[in-house]
Amino acid sequence: MIFTLILIPFLAFAHVIQDDVTVTEKTRYSLKSVCSKSGHPDSPLIEVVSGTTIDCMGRRIDAADFCDREHAADPYYLRAVLNADHQEVICVSGKKVIFRYLCVKLTDRALCSRSADYACGYIKGKLARRLDLVHSAFLKNEKGIQQLNCFFDSLPAREKVGH
Repeated sequence: MIFTLILIPFLAFAHVIQDDVTVTEKTRYSLKSVCSKSGHPDSPLIEVVSGTTIDCMGRRIDAADFCDREHAADPYYLRAVLNADHQEVICVSGKKVIFRYLCVKLTDRALCSRSADYACGYIKGKLARRLDLVHSAFLKNEKGIQQLNCFFDSLPAREKVGH
């Protein structure tokens, strides 16, 4: 029974097989400061609504949009992480992201039935906002399952051609 309970959270994310980030900076903001900086300073009741959204007394704030505004001058801003346990938003910056995803669920069809460039472009918007897409491909792994591979880097694509 304990074995099953431990594995359930991991099985929910089993289709993401790699999400490696070369982190340059992590900036932490309390949920209260996120509400305040987003124009809602008097928010005594703050709730985590989802993995990306908080509720400041009825006003929903997207954590990624908050970090995007707070780190407007940071060319390496990648993503926001909402940590419900610590009641904070973490803005993550980095120079490289390697992302691999197994297309195993029926719900993956929307992402995995498109081109690799389209799918990696969608991932970029979620996990590598200000990096350039350097490589995108669909491959079959050793078990014959379709796998999306995306590589994002901080250098402009025209500079990568010469390397």
